Amino acid sequence: MSKIADRDQTNTMLPDTSPGIYAYCLTMTPVAFPHTMTGIDGMHKVYSVEQDGIFAVLSNVSLQEYNEETLEKNMTDVTWLAARAKKHEEIIEFVMTNNLSNQNETSPSSHSPSLHISSSFTKGSMGEKEWGGESEVAEKYYTPVVPLRFCTIYKNLEGFFKAVMPHKEKIISFMNYTSDKLEWSVKVFCDKTVVMNNYDRNKEQSPFANQTSLLPGEAYLLKKKARKVQEERFRIDLQAYLKDIDYTLSLYTDRYRFLQCTNKSIHNRSLDMIMNAAFLVEQQALNAFKNTLDKLAEKYRDEGLVFGVSGPWPPYNFCPAL
Repeated sequence: MSKIADRDQTNTMLPDTSPGIYAYCLTMTPVAFPHTMTGIDGMHKVYSVEQDGIFAVLSNVSLQEYNEETLEKNMTDVTWLAARAKKHEEIIEFVMTNNLSNQNETSPSSHSPSLHISSSFTKGSMGEKEWGGESEVAEKYYTPVVPLRFCTIYKNLEGFFKAVMPHKEKIISFMNYTSDKLEWSVKVFCDKTVVMNNYDRNKEQSPFANQTSLLPGEAYLLKKKARKVQEERFRIDLQAYLKDIDYTLSLYTDRYRFLQCTNKSIHNRSLDMIMNAAFLVEQQALNAFKNTLDKLAEKYRDEGLVFGVSGPWPPYNFCPAL
């Protein structure tokens, strides 16, 4: 018996160290996990448990480490949080792309709907997926899932299914609804320097451009007023750009949702994030969605806008409340 199994057995026998249940996602398709795949704690194995046609993807965790008090403290530790959030995401993605239909290289059966995509997105560093127009990745069937929130933990299986099964119809309905859809993230960043330089190049259009013979104090105030006018023009133009981007992309998506923009310390770019949105895209609309993004990126390149696109992701932002 392995050390992990011994530890699990010991935890079961001692109430004060008994393992809890960490939940990653729900699906309607069985998944076989490698023996080497461990859960969020890097120790316990990942497994699935089926009840009434719903498969829950789980792993055991120590309730000494994953209790409310300890988690509240660890959530402020960026290193602890990043590593475990990445692991949480990787396991859900494994479920999406490694159902038994994929493993057997067969088409998905009628009772386990999956999304078939030939994607031109490649997997980059740290799990981030980026637009990769030059390379094609293997075709895959994406199994619909209901991703659960990071650190969804129960004391035992009974408590978990007691919380989940009252929502059975809602869960199945959502997975059927997303069987041909996946979530894509679109972020728009702005290089304000480029925009303001464009305004400066067109300063002959400014009502303040032809002022001459001004005293130093007057020149300073006039320059300050001109900058204020440019700032207001920048704000108005930006709203028009975003309205156009929003409307154009919405034509090729089933649903979309605007999310909070993050600051530079989080997104690690030198530019300001001005749009952060999630789009639920149908398989048949994916190429049109991609081509539209390419056109928008080209259209607004000279306006100082930069597009960041990633996916496919589990439908985090469209899941029903459980």
